[in-house]
Amino acid sequence: MAAKKSDSITVKWHGTAGIEQAHSLRDELLSAFKKDKVLLDISEIEDIDITGIQIIVSAKKEAEKTHKEFFITGEIPNSIAEFISASSISIEEYALPEEGGE
Repeated sequence: MAAKKSDSITVKWHGTAGIEQAHSLRDELLSAFKKDKVLLDISEIEDIDITGIQIIVSAKKEAEKTHKEFFITGEIPNSIAEFISASSISIEEYALPEEGGE
């Protein structure tokens, strides 16, 4: 399910992000790129496999190709963060930068 905010959209994944859900997860993210900024909230993911990670990496590449922004937002469950890190992906490069400043 996607929540809209001005020029950005948040896509929230729930439950499992794996091969069985790949088609719908991919389509949902690709359609979100109608906006300039896509936020992926994976805070309610209980399980992810390499296919889910590939969809995230693919979304990041799509954002770069189309000059859009793509970030992961929300608190990432430890088990998911560990699996992503074990997959040689730096989760920090996908994290939404903190707003504010000095």
